[in-house]
This record gives sequence, C-alpha cells and structure tokens, in this order.
Amino acid sequence: MTDGLRWSRRAVLLAGGLLIAGCGTPARPTIESEDYESTGSNGKHLREILDRRATALTERDEKGYLADLDPSNAKLIQREKALFSNLRQFELQEVRFIDDRAFEQKESDGDLRFAPLIRITKLTADAGPGDIAPAETFSYRLRKKGDAFVITATRSNREKLGLDGPLADAPWNTDALRVQKVGSKVWLVGDKSVNDLDRYAAVTERELAEVERLWGDRLSYPGHVLFFTRDPANFRQWFGLGAGGNFNPDNLGYQIRTLGVKKDGQTFTGEFAASRIVVNLRGHQSHNAPPNLTIRHELTHAVSARLTMTMSFNDFGPPLWAVEGFARWTETIGNPAQAAVIRNVVANGVRAGKFRGTVPDSKTFYGRDIDFNYCLGSTVFSLAERLKGRDAAVELYASIIQHPDSLDMPFVELPVFEGISKRVLGMSAGSFRARWVSHVRNGG
Repeated sequence: MTDGLRWSRRAVLLAGGLLIAGCGTPARPTIESEDYESTGSNGKHLREILDRRATALTERDEKGYLADLDPSNAKLIQREKALFSNLRQFELQEVRFIDDRAFEQKESDGDLRFAPLIRITKLTADAGPGDIAPAETFSYRLRKKGDAFVITATRSNREKLGLDGPLADAPWNTDALRVQKVGSKVWLVGDKSVNDLDRYAAVTERELAEVERLWGDRLSYPGHVLFFTRDPANFRQWFGLGAGGNFNPDNLGYQIRTLGVKKDGQTFTGEFAASRIVVNLRGHQSHNAPPNLTIRHELTHAVSARLTMTMSFNDFGPPLWAVEGFARWTETIGNPAQAAVIRNVVANGVRAGKFRGTVPDSKTFYGRDIDFNYCLGSTVFSLAERLKGRDAAVELYASIIQHPDSLDMPFVELPVFEGISKRVLGMSAGSFRARWVSHVRNGG
C-alpha cells in the first residue's frame, strides 16, 4: 500500500500522498482584487473566534467549540459537531489558526468572508522539524448579530474557493469515525463500514513490536494513524486519493505523507510533518489476507514513513517496487506459508511472461499486474536477506527510500544504487542485479 499521488505516498502511496500519499493540485495564488482587503477592524473579531475554537478543540469542550456558530444554521452545527466528535477521539498536540494571509470580502448578503484560514491540526503522532506542523485550509463566513459575530459557514473546497494552502481532505472532515488507540503509539480509525475494528486492534501491538524490532533505531514518527474503510467512495475521497492519476480502487491502501506549514502558514517542503495510512479492507479481504498480515503490511509503511524523502523536482517519490515490496517481504517473516504464496505468485508471473528482467515501473505498478508487482518487489529483499542477513535487507530498503525514483530508467540501474549496493551488500549493482534475475527466474 502506498500513496496515490506522488507527493503525499498518496501519489503513488502521494507526495503530499503513496504521490503515491498528497495533493497534486498546484497551489493557487491568494486572490487579491478591489473586492478584497486585508483583515482590518473585523479581523480582531475573527481572531477572537478562532482562538476560542482552537482552545475548545484542545480542551475537548464541545459547548465552547460550537458557541460561535450561527444558531439558526442547523446544517452547519451538525457538521461541526461531527468534526468535533471525530477530533476529540485523537490526542491533539496542537490546534491553532493562522490568519496572517487572510483577506476579507463582503458578500452580497452582507456576510464577511475570510480566506485563507490555516488550521494547524497536529496529533501527538506527528513530528515535523522544529515548529512545522500539518495543517488544513478553510474559508469562514461571519455575520454580525447585535454586538457579536457568528460563523455562518466554514468551507474547505479549495478548487471552488481558490484557497491557497494545504487541503482539508482528512476523513475527520467528512465521515463519522471511531478511533481506537492501541498501546501508546497506534490509532486505528474506522468509518461506518468497519464494524470489526477490534479484530485488527487485537493483533496491532504484537505486529508493531515485530515491525519496530526490524526497523531498529532508524528514523520514525512518534505514533501511527491508520484509517480503515470498506467503502469504495471513501477510499477514493479520503485525502484526495482519487485525484491521483494512478489511483487504483483495488489497491490495498495508500500512505499519505503530509507536508507541514511554517508559522506564517506557508508550506514547508524540506521534510514531511506527518504520515497517514489509508487501508482498503475490501482489497485486503479479496486476497483473503488475515488481520495480522494486513496490520503488519500497513504498519511497515507507517513505521518507515518518516525516513522517505520529501518531494523531488520531478514530483516522484521513492520507487514503488521498494515501498510495496518491502512491506510484502515483512509478511514472510515467521510465516513460511506466506513466503510460499509469494514464491508461487512470482513463479506463475515468470511463466506467464510478466518478468522483463528488471524491477516494476512505478508508473504502471498499480495496474493489472499489481499482485505480481508487489511480490516481485519483495524478492529484492528476500535475496538481500539470503545474501547478507535480515538487517541488510532492512538497510537496503532504508537506503533506497531516501531517493526519488527515475522516470527514465529502473532505480537499480541508477548511479545512486551502485553506491547503495556496494555499501549494504558488498557488491556492485550489476552483480546484485544478475543474482536477482537468477533468483526470480528460479522461483524467488
């Protein structure tokens, strides 16, 4: 599972994505015209409202959070109550609004619209560099009633409103969620299509311990948030996954690597601030995957997410065969039956002529040969383990994901892989490729 847009693992597991996890839509400029003015005297009222709402969210004070809403707008109140109900189930490290770049516009009905408003929504699971934090962008409409202002609308449709800032496309904005914390590091989140979240929670601590043992002291986020759904519409909608050109509704999931913002609300592109995992339970169950393998696969993505490189100029993240292949390889540890299944998939694919003598292309990875591609990718790491041991296989992956894939040639033929192969495997890239081709043709 990876993201779907290459700038979040969304993109393809999107870079913003599994870019595969983000949003590939170019940022739109802040609208400035004769109809707009930077927030003046009314900005003080807006700031007071935003501060009250941020404090109420942090303190889990529903009454305070809803206090500034227009009492006559039942739909708005219902939506904001649902959002509050979702967010109160998480551990919020920081909630605040940034209005530094907001402009004020008077609407035809007399309401005042303020945009863009950036809401920092940082969980204890997140960790950007310094004060960089994940965020979402909104537009607020206020109406004066007596001596006070009330909120008449909160909107996050960036395309329609021309908002400039991170997308507000997290599931907590759109769906009723159930959140279950497992241990001290993992939050499992399900929508209404998931009535068996406990099945996955029951195996999470054990699988996390196994994945963390593999990963060792390599860089990782403080915690991990996994969103589960069986609803095809939600799988497509959450984090804008369906906007990715290579979105596959049958994929097992996507990793969304989220860029954060600086104190002024400007996006920081030097490092990701958070990672989210979206799990397609329909996809996993179509492969008859038991809960422990589903959780191990997805936790592998989550635990290793922070080490993956940020956006590159070609908008391409790490090679998908490595991201997905490594997670598939971890399924085989302590599970010879799963290892046999993978070898069988590879052998059948080779006999069917699917193997071209190199690693799968990221552009078509999630296409019709998706299952073969996952398993083929895993053979790179099974061979590394056979040659140099398990930690070498992990180090090989940890080294690869710090570099972007290439649009022109397989990653294993790039100069950067020559250095990785010599350092980790003690042999040239050409020697490793030759051994790997033989490994695959002989059944993986």
